[in-house]
Amino acid sequence: MTGDAIGLDRAGCRDLARSSALEWVDANGRGGYAAGTVSGLATRRYHGLLLVASHPPHDRVMLINHLAEWVETADGLVALSTCSAADPPEDGYRRCEGFSARPVPEWTYRVGGATLVRSILCPRGRGAVIVRWHILEVDGPALRLSVRPMLTVRPDHAVVSSDDPIATSVRLDAGGVSWQPRSDLPRVKALGADGYHHDPFWRRGIGYAIDHERGEPSQEDWWSPGTLSLTVAPGKPVFLTFAVADEGPADGRGAFEEELERRQASRRMVRPSGNRLFDQLILGAEAYIVESRKGPALLAGFPWFDVWTRDTFTAFGGLLLVTDRLHLAGQILKTFAPLVDGGLLPNNLPDGHTAPRWDSVDASLWFIVSVGRYAKSSPDRTVLEAVWPAVRTILAGYTRGTGHVAIAMDEDGLLRASDDSAPLTWMDAKCGDDVMTPRRGKPVEVQALWVQALGVAGALARRLGHGPQAVVFEASRARAIASFQRRFWYEAGGYLFDVLDGPEGDDATFRPNQLFALAFDAELVSGERGRRVLDLTRRKLLTPRGLRTLAEDDPNFHPRYVGPRPRRDAAYHQGTVWPFLLAPFARAWLRFHGRSEQARAEALSFFAGIEEHLVTEGCLGHLSEIFDATAPYTPRGCFAQAWSLGEILLALKELALVRGT
Repeated sequence: MTGDAIGLDRAGCRDLARSSALEWVDANGRGGYAAGTVSGLATRRYHGLLLVASHPPHDRVMLINHLAEWVETADGLVALSTCSAADPPEDGYRRCEGFSARPVPEWTYRVGGATLVRSILCPRGRGAVIVRWHILEVDGPALRLSVRPMLTVRPDHAVVSSDDPIATSVRLDAGGVSWQPRSDLPRVKALGADGYHHDPFWRRGIGYAIDHERGEPSQEDWWSPGTLSLTVAPGKPVFLTFAVADEGPADGRGAFEEELERRQASRRMVRPSGNRLFDQLILGAEAYIVESRKGPALLAGFPWFDVWTRDTFTAFGGLLLVTDRLHLAGQILKTFAPLVDGGLLPNNLPDGHTAPRWDSVDASLWFIVSVGRYAKSSPDRTVLEAVWPAVRTILAGYTRGTGHVAIAMDEDGLLRASDDSAPLTWMDAKCGDDVMTPRRGKPVEVQALWVQALGVAGALARRLGHGPQAVVFEASRARAIASFQRRFWYEAGGYLFDVLDGPEGDDATFRPNQLFALAFDAELVSGERGRRVLDLTRRKLLTPRGLRTLAEDDPNFHPRYVGPRPRRDAAYHQGTVWPFLLAPFARAWLRFHGRSEQARAEALSFFAGIEEHLVTEGCLGHLSEIFDATAPYTPRGCFAQAWSLGEILLALKELALVRGT
């Protein structure tokens, strides 16, 4: 499988269990998307054809959940769509000849003596989706399509019932039809059909299997206003646009072809590296780039994540620098720089619609690390000058003590982060008032980020002509390194403490967080100790899909991330596998084992399971947020995660593990 070819063959498409386990997503660059399973069977309440952000990229609203598609044949109506709650059942998966995820999600069917292809595309920058049907044969019969949109028009996390009051009227105007079931949510418009029959009804009893497994709302009713009709003939594709009423392109065909050409041109700019994982991750990067009121930003993932600072700057290097989006990278740095308050960046993007959240010790440090990565990739001094005050203010705040939450440099030069109500590290699971992994004190990866940030600031100060400040940062860095070397080694276990100076003393839980200390700075851990940590990590935490957050022999280990939220949150960082942790593991491996051909081959082998995941499970072409901690390592959580993709992409580039990079 090379190039854009990620998909499923005829046998796979017609295997309902297989094709319903594979997902796809097409994003619009404003926080909205179309997403579903290859079979078409909705397994989440987030699956739908048209989902938009009311305040881009926030407050997503599900408008159209499903299209019931039928082809008129001599033998009667034949379904293209799939829905088990339909009567008669929609069993279009039985006629599917194949599916391709890129450059747009596309299904091929054999029906009515013709080979019919359906494609779905979200034009970038619009609250719209365009569906194209075309016949592959150059001659042969035309096909008449009947298409029934199924609407819910609700916030994305909610579900609706046929008992809910709605407006069932239709509006006919400007060559299209529109409906607005709820007056407080957007009007939905359809353009491009050659006929419409208004015949409202409810399809009841839709069940979402994944939501049910997660203990979340999983039963819903869909409302259908009526039937749209289209005729597709050889050489004459048809385009049906669904959109928020004022955002749909008048020319569906033109908008579809323009966006398709933009995507294909972007892909032509990518020089193949010879490594399928690297090349495919590059193609997936754009999905996470969104516009906000403040400017460009990075969405943390699909289907439910928002713009979060920690996620943005963990994914920053891979999504933006590796893909040569340097101008955009500079814009995003400048978007966040003015948000520093009390020496701290909020862990979200407050943009006039969302309030700031002050619950992260590492987000501000990841921002500075990203400034350093940008400085190595771009000659644009103006960006560095623009963000320099933010870098200086963050480090000053962390040194003397931040506002909002208790973060400060201790007497030993290390950072202490303590808050009784909020988990401040990336291990941030919280259910109600219960903090699952509090890690109060001096977390190991926070010290690695602190040392790295001080190094970035020192180098940046010298580059910008601030020599005296550089001396201060360099001295703080040296002091932190000396304390780290003296205090973090846990000799009895042969690895690093996870947290020092916590409420109950030092925490020697064996976790992957220590990998950041090994990966970021060779001075923090000696060669002999580093190799001991890596060998132990490989034995106890490494899996084909990433690293466990807790070893199997730990009494708090949870093997599976399933069930209602309290149960899932208890497992979130207590065993659950995170793929982004492969990046610091691979960096550390080459740092402590050298860059011989054998060491490079070993480092690349750690990503083999991720390459398999990319093309055979989860959301095709993207990387899942997490996996179960034991075989078969089932993908869980968010089906497309920005930092999973970004960190692995950056590591492959940095370590030169693929050709052409």
